[in-house]
Amino acid sequence: MTENWTRQAIIFALREKGTSVAEIAQKAGLTRFTLYGALERPYPKVHGLIAQALGRPRQDIWPLFYTRQGSRRGLIRRASRAA
Repeated sequence: MTENWTRQAIIFALREKGTSVAEIAQKAGLTRFTLYGALERPYPKVHGLIAQALGRPRQDIWPLFYTRQGSRRGLIRRASRAA
């Protein structure tokens, strides 16, 4: 399985397309911090916005989070803490 694009690679690709994380966030009514957080963590709504801006399917950018068909991979379950 291939790795997700790095944060820097995504930011660079957005700049090459003539946009930025801040611009996408502003258009979507989100904070830029929300978008920056989504660069490294699963966030389907934001991943869709970034993928659309790059003209690529989100599974190409985040293959660890999405299947080849574009659906979300199973959630990782955390061990519950004993109280």
